[in-house]
Amino acid sequence: MADKARYFLEQSIPELKEFEKKKIFTKEEIAAITKKRSEFEHKVNIPGCKPVDYARYVEYEMNLEALRKKRVQRLGLKGRSYTGSRKIFFILDRATRKFHGDIGLWMQYIDFAKKEKASKVLLKVFASALKLHPMKTELWIYAARHAMEENGDMTEARSFMQRGLRFNKGSKLLWLEYTKLELVYIAKIITRRRLLGIDQQEELPSNKTNDNDEEMIELPAITGEDLSHEGSEEDKLENSPLNSLEDNPAFNGAIPLAVFDSAIKEIPNDIEFIFSFFNLFASFTGLPCQRKLVTHSVNCALKDFPTTSLTLFMEIKALFVGTEVIDPKFPSTLGHALSKIMDSISNATPRTEFYQHITSFLLDLLKQKDLDPAMETVIKGALNKYFKQAEQDGDINGDMYLAWSRLLHSSGKERAGQVVLKRGLEAFPNIAIEAK
Repeated sequence: MADKARYFLEQSIPELKEFEKKKIFTKEEIAAITKKRSEFEHKVNIPGCKPVDYARYVEYEMNLEALRKKRVQRLGLKGRSYTGSRKIFFILDRATRKFHGDIGLWMQYIDFAKKEKASKVLLKVFASALKLHPMKTELWIYAARHAMEENGDMTEARSFMQRGLRFNKGSKLLWLEYTKLELVYIAKIITRRRLLGIDQQEELPSNKTNDNDEEMIELPAITGEDLSHEGSEEDKLENSPLNSLEDNPAFNGAIPLAVFDSAIKEIPNDIEFIFSFFNLFASFTGLPCQRKLVTHSVNCALKDFPTTSLTLFMEIKALFVGTEVIDPKFPSTLGHALSKIMDSISNATPRTEFYQHITSFLLDLLKQKDLDPAMETVIKGALNKYFKQAEQDGDINGDMYLAWSRLLHSSGKERAGQVVLKRGLEAFPNIAIEAK
């Protein structure tokens, strides 16, 4: 093992000589570097070495390289010279070969390759890591994000996600991230379209998939008949002849809906999972297909879980999608929602959960800085009504008592707030800590 360590140390002699010749490091510093490297090499070449030994070695070399770059810049040195990145890549390669099961080392390798903008190395690392760890969803997500955000290649990003789902069909995170990827891509193209001032011509996201793989998720095909246009992928993105976003199968939500339907088919009977999709769709304001996506998720929930608290809450929250508090139609939307809440209370199971969701949602509306004072009064009145009704029906919990007390205090009703808090403490003594 000592011979192996010595061999690797000898490989860095020309590099150290150049550092001394160019006065990047002094003799004393080079001696210290050599000693430190010798310690690391002996550690990583003994039978009992651990992944952390390689991680520390890499960290040391990264810090050394950062110092070298600063000194080269300060000295104004030009021309080709040894760089530490090659050595760091070599150490990371050795580390992942020896400890191929350690995800931390793979992520360190990926992050460094990304930082150095070493595209070829990064593709190689992704391929090796995913081959060895197909069940690690974070690797598939990382690879897909890199493909879209750094390379601008949505086809490759979809390929990573779909291959990841072949191995991890039961991963909720991977399904949600795939859907998010599609939504982000559509949002980016719509933003670009608006910046370019395109009115009649719509941009179209790529919908290419690997037809040779039978296990890939089937997504809606966009045919030549739809496009009536030939050209490069980029041309299709910029100059689709479709006249409106609603008519465009990519922008009208066809792809995210296909992913959603496949997801709930693979992971059925899970209202929490549907609710996660609902919140994801609701967070992408400004998408032409947002209302369609939200409505579809609510309808799926109503079909399988018609009286579940989450379903009924989704139905009410969906009314506000695409409507801001400054919107002229907000008052009518609020009125419709408050009426629907009263109709849903008796059907909701469990009701405590429904009350919790509804009151939390309305309290969040009160935090909107542009909320009209009249609407604020209406919402506060509704909240007090729901808190009282929950308490009377025995469907209130400690969190709601705290929220109710704070609402009364913020409305200038300190005494009433204290009375409510006292009742809450009697029913739920554990909330005393939060109340402080």
